[in-house]
Amino acid sequence: MTTARHARILAASVALGLGALLGASGTVPAVASGGTAAVRTTSAASSGSAAGASSPQSAGATTGGAATDGASTKAARKAAKKAAKKKAERAARKKAKKKLKRLRAKAAAAPRLSEGDTGKSVRRLKKLLLKTGYWIPSVSSTYTPTTAQAVLALQKSLGFTRDSKVGKEEWLALFQGRLPKASKAKGRVFEVDLSRQIMMRTWNGRVKYVFNVSTGSNKIYYQDGVAHRAVTPTGTFRIMRKIDGMRHAPLGTLYRPQYFRSDGYAIHGSPSIPAYPASHGCVRVSNSAIDWLWTKAGKLDMGEKVVIHQ
Repeated sequence: MTTARHARILAASVALGLGALLGASGTVPAVASGGTAAVRTTSAASSGSAAGASSPQSAGATTGGAATDGASTKAARKAAKKAAKKKAERAARKKAKKKLKRLRAKAAAAPRLSEGDTGKSVRRLKKLLLKTGYWIPSVSSTYTPTTAQAVLALQKSLGFTRDSKVGKEEWLALFQGRLPKASKAKGRVFEVDLSRQIMMRTWNGRVKYVFNVSTGSNKIYYQDGVAHRAVTPTGTFRIMRKIDGMRHAPLGTLYRPQYFRSDGYAIHGSPSIPAYPASHGCVRVSNSAIDWLWTKAGKLDMGEKVVIHQ
């Protein structure tokens, strides 16, 4: 009895031990020699499972950190670029301001000139006029009537007083190389601006030469007993006829006219090109200007485009 009882107690103890092990690991342990359970395998597997469970979170944290760092770097570069641009703009404004101050002082020191004056200053003036684009036939040391025409063209272009005299305002404009703005018409165009009373020869919207002109006075005149208003038509035209000489028309004399309309409207030479509109409707330029426009350099010829606008 004693032996049987001992056997039952031993079996119960073994069963209780196995239950405890199963509850802790969920796996029946292997029994090594000497009856010891090899629990290290189960522990290693548990460690591996824990590592596997934590890996996605660690990787996500790493990726998020890299993205944040990249965005910060990009923002920093953008900010640095913006700051550099502002700095360059400030430097450019400062430089332009200093240049303008210097040119104003230079213009203030330049002599006042008018028709009839002579000397080095007149030659310098004419060089600047021609270089900038205000047409004159040649450079000399005498302030001629054609010089006055070029100065009038500058004054009309830039909204200065139309007196053909050169003061600090005109000198400054020439030192700066200022020209009127033209339309953006393609190719070569002879553009007449009625409001400013100038004609520009342009190429793809870029002004090459500026001429003083006088167009329709907008006054009433009579021809054969019929009243007409002296207006210059607006629109886009082509040179369609020209006369190389003097044309004696009912309304006056036209020197070397180039017609852009069949009813008598032309660009022609005249000895009188005032600072205001004075013609019956034609576009007047000086005689020396029309002579040049007839040359290969002037390029006013059959088929050339003429654009007239307010």
